[in-house]
Formats: sequence, C-alpha cells, structure tokens
Amino acid sequence: MQLLKSNEYVKVDGDRFDVLKFILSLFVVGLHIDFFYPLTHVFRVAVPLFFIMTSYFFFLKQNTLESQQAKKQELIKYCKRILKLYLFWFVLLLPLTIYYHKWHEGLDMEKVLVFVRSFFFGSTFRASWFLMASMMNIALVWYFSRKVKMGVLFAISIVLYIFCCMTSNYFHLCERIPYFTEFYNGYTTIFDIPCNSFPVALIFVLMGKYLADHEICVSNKLLIWTIVILSITCFMEFYFAWSHRYILSGDSYFSLPLMCLAIFMLIGQNYVAIKGNTKNLRKYSTIIFCSHFSFGTIILMMLKEAFGEILVFSYDISVILTFIITVVICLLLCKLLLWLEKKPHFGWVRYSH
Repeated sequence: MQLLKSNEYVKVDGDRFDVLKFILSLFVVGLHIDFFYPLTHVFRVAVPLFFIMTSYFFFLKQNTLESQQAKKQELIKYCKRILKLYLFWFVLLLPLTIYYHKWHEGLDMEKVLVFVRSFFFGSTFRASWFLMASMMNIALVWYFSRKVKMGVLFAISIVLYIFCCMTSNYFHLCERIPYFTEFYNGYTTIFDIPCNSFPVALIFVLMGKYLADHEICVSNKLLIWTIVILSITCFMEFYFAWSHRYILSGDSYFSLPLMCLAIFMLIGQNYVAIKGNTKNLRKYSTIIFCSHFSFGTIILMMLKEAFGEILVFSYDISVILTFIITVVICLLLCKLLLWLEKKPHFGWVRYSH
C-alpha cells in the first residue's frame, strides 16, 4: 500500500475522516456521560482529534489559495460559520442552558459577567467551549504563523498544555507549589478553566497546520507502536492521578498530544475507500457534538431522581441507559434537522452543522 504524504490525505477523498468524526462524536457522548470511567483516557482522544482535523482541513484549504486577500476571506468565512453554528445551538438549547446556569433565579451583574466570560473562554450551552476555542486558535495561528516561527509557537503551546495538565489531572499535586492555587483561582476568574478553553487547543491546531503545510510520511509500524505505547502511558497517567486523588477535572494528559497526532497520521496516510455517501455522517457528528451534553445531563438527572442508582455487579447501569437514550435522541434530532433544512423557509437549519 502506498502511503499518502500529510498534505495529500484528502487527495482522493476525505470520506474516512467523516466516519472518524462520527465515531469520535460517540466517544464524546461516552466521555461526558461517564459511560465507563476506566476507559476515560480512551474517550479523551476525541476532542484533540477534532481540533487537529479542524485545523488540518482549514489550512489545507488555505494552501490552495493564492492571494493573501483570498486567504483572509476564507478565514472570515470560517469564523462566520462557527458563530452561526454557535448561535443556532445557543438559541435551540437556551431553555436547558437557563436551567443549568440557574438564570431563571434572576440575573445580576455577576451572572452577566460570567456569561461574557463563558461565551469567549468557556461554555454557555454545554460543550460550546470547543467552538470558540477552535475559532480563536485558528485565527491566532493564521495571523501569528506569518510573523513568528512555528518553533516558537509550538514552544508556547507546550507551555500552555503543561499548564492545562497541571490544572486538571494533577491539580491536587500542584497545589503544593507556593501560590499555585491563588494563581489558578485568579486565572479562572478571568479566563475560565484552562483545560476547557482556548489554551488546551493551541498545540493540536498547530499540529493540524504543520501536517497541512508539509510532506510528512511515517511508517505505519512506528505509528502503531507509538499509539500502543502512549495508550499504555495514558492509562498509567490516569491510574496514577486517580489513585492519588490528584484529579480536579481529568481532561488533559501529557500522553495525549503525540498519541492523537499518531492516530490522525495513521488514518490519514492510509487511504481506505468508503462505500456510500458519508456527508451526512459529517453533519451528524457536528449535531451530536453540540447537543449531546445538554440532553445527556438532564436525562441522567431524571433517571437518578426516578430510580436512584440501578446497580448490576456494582455498576450503575443508569449511565448506560443515559448513553443509549442520549444517542437515540441525538440521532432523531439529526434526522429531523436534515429533513427540515430541505423544506421551504427552513434553509437556516443548515447552520446546525
């Protein structure tokens, strides 16, 4: 099999990436529902891979444009698309968002400031931080990559990612560092949680751009061994942090960046023909990603309130039921939205994906 170079991953078609996006969207559902906690580190590959793919396809398109003005217009087009996507889901999920944020109990200046902070640096509707983090990092990398060497940008991204690891998986270990907690509290007051905000995404966006800009090809054997070794390392990280109770929010692992890069490259450089039209899978993945967390949280709350813990062999199967119900609801919503967007006067529904 001839291996594709990194800037040729979609030379024939990108259908395998549409399938990957759909699978990863289910991973994200499992992650947020706590489907099976020991597999958390497996599900964690989803969001970084989404960042890498978003960046890769954006900058691959940039490389086909000749003038700087055309590239700028493409960036503006991308930002408008993200903002429309954000607005669509913010409005659709507003009742649930009001409930989760307790806005129905009354608004004051503090809640307004928290909303502004959440819009730019965190989440308004659940999991919306990914959209703003993607847009901000794509724009920043687009601008600064023309003025600063990539090595410098990667160095900055590594420092930021280490900070994200320290404030998520290793928080209660790093608390022992003088003034660490005070700095963290001050930071989150302004910018929200770093592992669910723009700092964590930069390294993955830079990876996507670098692959789009260069002709890189690595042996499958090396990539597979990298994935295997780093998967084991990632589990060891998880177990170490969990067993010592260092975890504040288990989002960032030191092993994730290289592991996700290797996964993306392995899938990218090995072309696999996919039968059928995968375009809808791409749309499904976006709709599931944007909607699942808001639905899943309320479903789990309702099941817990109605039945309490449903234990089978010491495992709470209400989590499995929540996962299944959430996926079914999201798939039905996908069908409904894709049907509606074809109807007269409902073309705006396409902003859902």
